[in-house]
Amino acid sequence: MILAILLLPGMLCARSLNTEDLKKIQCAQDKMRILAGFFNIDSTEESYTLTDLCGAAAQKPVVKPEWFKEELPRMNSQKVLYVQTENQTYSEVDLWRQAFSNVYLFLDRAAQSLDPNKPIVLEQLSRGYVGNRLNLMATLDRLNKDLLRSNQLYVMKDSMDGRARSMLSTLELINNEFFSTIESFSSPVSQRDNKYRQSVMAVVVLANHLYAQFMGSAIPAAPPNPKTYQTTKADRLFSLTLILIGAVLAGMFVYFLINNKQDSISNMMDDYRSKSAAWAEDFNRQFVTIDVKYIVFGTIILFMIIGFFFGWMIGGFMGVFVFLALLALGGVVSIRIPASILETLKRSRGVKVNKQLMDALILLSNSLRSGMDIVQGFEMVSKDLLPPIADEFGLVVKNYRLGTPFEQALDGMVSRVDSRMLAYIVKAIIIQRQVGGNLPVIFARLVENIREESKLEEKLQAMTAQQRIQSIVVSVMPFIMMMVMFVFNPTQMISFYTSPIGMVIFLFCVVWIFIGMQVLKKLGNIWV
Repeated sequence: MILAILLLPGMLCARSLNTEDLKKIQCAQDKMRILAGFFNIDSTEESYTLTDLCGAAAQKPVVKPEWFKEELPRMNSQKVLYVQTENQTYSEVDLWRQAFSNVYLFLDRAAQSLDPNKPIVLEQLSRGYVGNRLNLMATLDRLNKDLLRSNQLYVMKDSMDGRARSMLSTLELINNEFFSTIESFSSPVSQRDNKYRQSVMAVVVLANHLYAQFMGSAIPAAPPNPKTYQTTKADRLFSLTLILIGAVLAGMFVYFLINNKQDSISNMMDDYRSKSAAWAEDFNRQFVTIDVKYIVFGTIILFMIIGFFFGWMIGGFMGVFVFLALLALGGVVSIRIPASILETLKRSRGVKVNKQLMDALILLSNSLRSGMDIVQGFEMVSKDLLPPIADEFGLVVKNYRLGTPFEQALDGMVSRVDSRMLAYIVKAIIIQRQVGGNLPVIFARLVENIREESKLEEKLQAMTAQQRIQSIVVSVMPFIMMMVMFVFNPTQMISFYTSPIGMVIFLFCVVWIFIGMQVLKKLGNIWV
C-alpha cells in the first residue's frame, strides 16, 4: 500500500496522455521505423506500409525514394567512426539509423507508459529517457563532425542532396525535447502532467517533420537561374519613361511653386541679408571675425550629409522622405544657430570678465588714489590685465579718443558684455561723473560685494553639482549604452536603427533626452 502511494505521482505523470495522443505517438513511431528501415543496408524491402493510425497516408505504400537508392551505397562506403571497445567501424548510414532508432525507442517508451496493464516505476522510466537522450546526443555529435580524407574535407551535413542539414537541425530540437521530458519528472506535482505531455507531443510533431524532410524535395544547392529575374528592354524602357515623366512633373511643380512665391522668397532673402549683416556686426563686437554664411551653409551641408546617409540606408520612398525632412530641418536650424552661437559667446565672455572684475576695480581704485582720472585708469587696465577685460576697457578708451562721449562708450561696453556686476560698475561711474562722489570708496565696496558674490556663487555651484551631473548622465548614458550594444551585436543594431521604426524611436528618444536635460538644468538654476 505504501509503495503504491509513493509510485502514484509517477503513474499519473506517465499516463497523462490520452487516447488521441497515443494514436499520434504510434503514427510517428511507425514513421521512424520506416526511416530506420530505409537506412538498413541489409534490407531488401523497397516499400513499407504505415499503420492505420496515420489516417489517409496509411492507404499508400511508402516507397524508398529513387535519389536515396543512389545515395545509400555512397553513404555506406563512408566509414566515419571506429569504436575500439567494440572493435567495429561505423558508416554514415549506421549513424543515421541509430538516430532514427533513438527517436523510435523514445516514442515506444512513451506509448508503453500508457498501457494500464503495465506497472510504471518513475525512476525506471526517467532512466530510460536519459539513456535515449545520451545516445542521441552522441550520434548527433558524430554526424556534425567534418572529416579530412586524403586532403579532402568530407562534410556529412551535405549528404542526402542537402537534406542532412535541415534534418540535423530537427534532431537537435528533438534532443532538446528529450531533456524537457526528463525535466518534467522533477517539476511540481501540479505542473508535472502538463509538462510531460507537452514535451512528448513536441517530439511527435518534430518526428513527423523529420519524416517529411526526408521524403520531401531537396534544398537546391545551385543558385537560381538569373534569367528568371531578367527584365526585357520593353520593361526597362517603360520604367525609364515613368521616371522621366515623374521628374518632369516634379520639376514643373517646383517651378510653379517658386514662381507663385517669388515675392515671399525675395522678402526672405532680404531678411536673411539684413540678419547676416547684424550677425556679422555682433560677432565683431565679441572680437570674433567670421563669415556668417559659413555657419549657415555649413549647418545645411552637415544635415544634408546626415540625411543622405540615413536615406541611403533606408532606401526607397521612405529614404527620400527622410533625406528631405532632415534637409528641411537643417534649413530651420541654420537660421537659428548664429544667434545661439552669439548668445553662447556672449555668456562665456561675460563669465571671463566677471573673474577679472575684482583685479580691474583694484587697479582702477589705486590709479584714482594716485591722482589719475578715470580714463587713464581704464587705459592702465587695458595695458596691465589680460583679455577679454583688457580688450573691452581698451575699446572704451579708443572710442573716447575718437570723439565718443565717455558715458556712451561705457554703455557700448555694457551692451557687448553679459555681466551684471560690470553694469553696476558702469552705472556707478556715470553717476559719479554726473553728481560727484568718492569713486575709490565705491569701488572698494563693489570689490567687497564681488568677493561675497563669488563665495555665494561657488557655494551654489557645489550645491547644484548633483543636478548638473545628472543632466550630463541623462544626456550621455543612453548613447554610451547604444555604442556598447553596437559593439556586442552590430548586425541587429544596424538593422534596427536603419529601419523606419528604429529611426522614429531614435529621434523620439533624442527629443525626450533633450527635454530631460532642460528640466534638470532648470532645477539647478538659482537666481539671487
